[in-house]
Amino acid sequence: AVVSTQSGHYGRGNKLSSACYNPYNAFGPFPGSEIGKFDHEFLKGRFAQRVSERVPKFNKILTKPFLLGDKPCYVDFLLYEFLDHLKSFVPHTFEGNDNVLAFMKRFEELPNLKEWFESEKYKEGNYINAPMAAWHGGKKE
Repeated sequence: AVVSTQSGHYGRGNKLSSACYNPYNAFGPFPGSEIGKFDHEFLKGRFAQRVSERVPKFNKILTKPFLLGDKPCYVDFLLYEFLDHLKSFVPHTFEGNDNVLAFMKRFEELPNLKEWFESEKYKEGNYINAPMAAWHGGKKE
């Protein structure tokens, strides 16, 4: 669905779109370890802390089926992807954030996307980061 300029959703859609990208920037820059090298376990802990502080903010705004109403718009796709990455990395931070979880479930049940979410490629989770990344998105059961 296209965000309509007549209904006043265009400006809100742009703000929400920025809100989906800005958190990526808000999580960094990540500090290195005390010895000056990247310490992934240290970074993972800081990242998890930042996610646990921000997911409840999304929980407060996700009170409708989708961000701008009953039908998804492009911003819903951005937000879902962002939340999916976070949930794959630190799933425990989503506990108790029922609006976020309900939004994600509604998105996963959209007729044209349901097949992707049921595919092995999605379930493996190797679609998030490049293969050379220390964490490439592999989901752990």
